[in-house]
Formats: sequence, structure tokens, C-alpha cells
Amino acid sequence: MSIRNRNNINTLTINALGSSDTQGNVSINYTIKIPQTSETTNNVPDNANACIYLKDVNSIANNGSGDFYPLKVDSLEYGSPYLYFNSNLVIDSSNLLSELETILIDYPLDLSNIIITGGYINFFNGTIPNTNQGPTGVGLRYSSNNTVQFKNYNTDWIDLVDITTHDEFRELVDVDVYTNPLQNNQYIIYDAGSNLFINSNLAINNDPNPTLSNDLIIGTNSLVYSSNTSNILFDNTSTRNTLLSVVNNTTTTGISNYLELNNSDTENDPSLVCKGSDTNIGLDITMKGSGDMRLNASTGNIYTNSDSLVIGGFIKNSVYRTSSKVGGYIPDTTWNIPINTDMIVFDFVNSSQTGTYWANVCAGIDGQKLNLIFNNRGSNVISVLADFGSNGVIVGTGYSNGLVFETTGQSTALVYLGYGIDAWQVLNTGSAIF
Repeated sequence: MSIRNRNNINTLTINALGSSDTQGNVSINYTIKIPQTSETTNNVPDNANACIYLKDVNSIANNGSGDFYPLKVDSLEYGSPYLYFNSNLVIDSSNLLSELETILIDYPLDLSNIIITGGYINFFNGTIPNTNQGPTGVGLRYSSNNTVQFKNYNTDWIDLVDITTHDEFRELVDVDVYTNPLQNNQYIIYDAGSNLFINSNLAINNDPNPTLSNDLIIGTNSLVYSSNTSNILFDNTSTRNTLLSVVNNTTTTGISNYLELNNSDTENDPSLVCKGSDTNIGLDITMKGSGDMRLNASTGNIYTNSDSLVIGGFIKNSVYRTSSKVGGYIPDTTWNIPINTDMIVFDFVNSSQTGTYWANVCAGIDGQKLNLIFNNRGSNVISVLADFGSNGVIVGTGYSNGLVFETTGQSTALVYLGYGIDAWQVLNTGSAIF
């Protein structure tokens, strides 16, 4: 079979395909058109029309066959072959991006693996192209210290941690518990110098007005002051007065004399005891100005257990006057002398009734002093019989039962002797004896 070289081949029927046109192009069913080119394409002019034309289904030409658009391979611009359709790259950055965006709007991207090499995953900010890209954009990256980092708008890159296993307080970027290792029972405080939260021991001095909401229990510990002018003040508000001030005025560390205030169980008395470094420690109680010091025992006694009582100035005794009793006393009746005072004045005035008054003197306390004085300022004849009980008083001649006072100015000084004697001893007297 011979082979003929022809510039143009028009087929009448190729598997039911249509006939050729008059331009020397091969047309198949008026849908695909192959333009004329040489059989031997060894030079550029021979390749100028090398392409395939595809008919546009929506384009109708004057002859009714529709418009054709070329599909060809061209390497002129890029140095390597690219597929063009109607002078446009079939796949380029613009149409590929638009195609992908169109696809991903309607369909999710489902991949088994994505590897980002030395780059970033940035999020779209509404502009094309995204003006905040790479290190300035919002997104994710893999850092040089082998951690995945996240960056928000106008912030720095921070490490992403697995919160199921790395959820510790110390991992916050504004916390530093590494410079000073965190110790047991420490507190987290804000340090303005470093702009970080750091660990520290509790320091009440950082609170200018610390207030307790409940009791302060110090157990076996002590309240320690660093200054010798420190005070404990009770009820020291601006509208009230200081109730108690305890001042530490010692000058030598480790050596001091002090007071110990002790509570006690029931049926026992509390105590105030001097203690300290010295062998002999006294107690100095100083009044201000002419202020008095009062030891009030009510119905009890005040004991002085010492070798001597040294008093600078004079002794002021307590006095009981019979005339001060409301309604007075009645003659020929008996009343008990209130010897909670050390001086009894049988004091009578004009309104006092004539007669003999009977006064019982009870037992005293060993060493107790008692002075009895008779004074009748009225005109009525009055006498007093002070009854000490059987052998209750010792006079110069022995035991007696009592003393009689009937003249103004008569007096008797007595002291009570216990420990088996149990009687009042007359030291001196101006009264009669019965």
C-alpha cells in the first residue's frame, strides 16, 4: 500500500465523523478542529499552528457552527511546556487559587498528612493577598526550639502546650517560680519590678492595715518585736483610749527582767510574777502626779508577806465612825464592830440617845492592829462597853472580857495575837476594864 504526502487531509467518514472544511483543517463532528501544519515539523513556522480547537457550546457563529478556542502546549514564556487554553494557562496561581477556594467553600479539605517546611499557617484577615503573613500574621508555626507556637494579632509567638498534661501554674508567661524555687506553704505575690507573679513567704508588713477575721492562735510560739519601742495596744482606735500598752525597753539582747501574768484553775488565784535574768527582781509601780494606788479587796484581806514595809511619807489609816451609820445605834442593844478598818471612833452627837452601847469585837488576824477611840460631842451621858468575849482581850493584869469607854478622848491600841493565844493584846489604853 502506497503512502501519499498531502498538505491537507479531509476525511469524509472516520467512524461516522463529519467532513473537512475548505481551509485544509481536520474537523471532527464540527466539535474538534485540528489546524493545518506540515507533516514534518522541524522548524518554528511548521509548529506555529500546532494545537487543537474546541468548540464553545454557548457560542453560535454566522455559519451556525459556533466559535472554536485553541488548546495548545507552549514553552516560549517559561522555558518549559505549559498547557494553554485560548491563550490562558490551564493551571496557574490565580485560577488554581480561585478553583480551590470555590471547592473548599462547598467541600471540606480531607487530607492524611500536611507538612509545613520552614513556613507558617496564617489565617485570612479579609484582604487579598493577606497583608499579615508569615512572622507578622496570625497563625501557627513550628519554632526553632521544637515547639508549636501560636500568635494572635499584635502579640508575640507563644508555645502551645498540651493542657491535659501541661496544665501547671508555673507555665504561665507572667509567672516566675524558677528564679527562687517554690517552697512549701509559700504564697504567690505580684512583683512590680519584674512584672511577674513570684513566690514568697507571707509578709504582713506589705498590708498597711492587716485585719484578722478570726482568732490569732500562736500555739507554743511567741510574739517577737524587732524594735524596743514596740507596743501591744488594745482598743487603740481614734475615738477610744489605749487599754494596755506593753513596751519592751530592754537594751541588752538575751538579758531581761519581765513580768509573767498567769491564769489559774477555779478555786485558785491568778498571779503576777517577776521573772528574768537577775537573782533579785522587784516590781516598780509608779503613779502619775498625785494619783493614788488603791488595792481593793472588798470583803477580803490584803496580805504583805515581807520582812518589812517601808513607807516614804505617812500612813493613812482607815476610819469607821459610828455616827456615820444611818439611823445610828440604840443603847442597851448589841452591834458588831466592823473591824475591816483599823480605827473605830465611837462618835456620838447631840442626837445620840443617853445610855450604854454594847459593841462586840470579833477575833482578828495574827498581827492585825486595831484602835478604839471614844468621842462624845453631845450633852447626853453615854458610855460604850466593847465586849471581846470570854478572855478575848489581854490587859496589863491578864485576860479580860472587855473595855469600857465613857469619857471623851479615851482610846485603846490593840494587836491581835493568833497561833493559840487568839486574843487582842492591849498596847496602851485609857479605858476601864471589865
